[in-house]
Amino acid sequence: MKIRTKLILSMSVLIVFVMLFLLGVTHIQFYISRDLAYFEEKNTFESLRSEFEHYYSNNGNSWDNIESARLKYTGSFNEVVLSADEEVLYQQGKLSANELRNEGFVLALDESDRKIGRLYVMNETQYKIYEFKTMWYEMLPNIGIASLIFTCIAALLTILLLSWRLTSPIRKIIKGIESIQKDGAAAVFPEQRKDEFGAISKALREMNDSLAGAEQIRKQLMSDVTHELKTPLMIIQGELELAHETGQPLSAAKQASLLDEVLRLSRLVHDVLDLSKLESGKMELQPRTENLVKLLEDVVEKTEYMLEDKQIQLSMHFKEESIPISIEKPRIFQALYNILTNAIYYTNPGGQVRILVETAHLPNQQQPYARIRVEDSGIGISEEELPHIFNRFYRADPSRARPSGGSGLGLAIAQQNILAHRGWVEVESVVGEGSVFTIYLPI
Repeated sequence: MKIRTKLILSMSVLIVFVMLFLLGVTHIQFYISRDLAYFEEKNTFESLRSEFEHYYSNNGNSWDNIESARLKYTGSFNEVVLSADEEVLYQQGKLSANELRNEGFVLALDESDRKIGRLYVMNETQYKIYEFKTMWYEMLPNIGIASLIFTCIAALLTILLLSWRLTSPIRKIIKGIESIQKDGAAAVFPEQRKDEFGAISKALREMNDSLAGAEQIRKQLMSDVTHELKTPLMIIQGELELAHETGQPLSAAKQASLLDEVLRLSRLVHDVLDLSKLESGKMELQPRTENLVKLLEDVVEKTEYMLEDKQIQLSMHFKEESIPISIEKPRIFQALYNILTNAIYYTNPGGQVRILVETAHLPNQQQPYARIRVEDSGIGISEEELPHIFNRFYRADPSRARPSGGSGLGLAIAQQNILAHRGWVEVESVVGEGSVFTIYLPI
């Protein structure tokens, strides 16, 4: 059901309800006005009641001949009916007994706590109210029809205008969504509005921008993966085709070269799979308590060959011999190794790398953290490149590609391993002076 139809039905129900409500209020108002007329002349009403009660008691507790009795206070009333035991004993005025019973004001007559009858009366004010009520109800059908027609026309015009204003932004939103579905078409949403439609439009635009960004990342990722896989596959394919065409067996050197390419491909595939699991949160950790200082010493020992090749001086500083943390050792080892080798790679020969590990108590954190600072005197990272260094396949130095071994996954894997342990990495860098990677891990 369309919004316009719903509005018409809702307005119709509202109109009927309002008219019934007004009819009920008007009906009640007549009776209230009748009763107010009693309170304005209460003494006259009570005098009439007393006069009939005295007649009954003075006539031997009987209403005999009441219809011919000369009563003083009946002259103050337009309509009077006396009823006892469902029988009309006395009547004065133009209205029938049944009409007065239904519309008149009731006075109960008592004698020694015994009900002896009822008076149904109307004074001049009450009779005028009754006449107006009768006239009103006679005119009500015509008034109701005219009011209903006028109200329906006004409501219909209001609904048409309101529904047009309501559905206009919806139509624009639907058109914008259809544009998104056409893949690449520019989507226009009514964001200038300050109501809920503007909020929906803003959310849809942000979602569209996010989807476009995700699609761009996906395409870039596919391009990067293809590029990384293409070179080793071409080398393997070329060597095998050459061996097949010449019929000569591969030499030991060629076999070693092909094995190196296969290992490179295998390592790349495993890195991509690990990173995907880490980013999706599907990697299940099995943490154990380890000494972080000892772990860092093992990482440094693993990188000694790189330090010797580039004649880089590495120093490690710690205030405590043991800093116990709950980690999955291979994961944190891999993260620290990737960050340290990255620092060594970008440090010029003869430079320095400094490692500082300590326990830190951070503001707004209840538990202490282990803080590891890896400082290098390398080439540094520019402000434009700094936000992207943890992206997959991103290399700040484009020349750092094969055959030097960089795939652009090292820092991305390092960051995800640290995040999986409820830690984080911060980076500061100055071009030409060096970089500082600060790692926080909860103790």
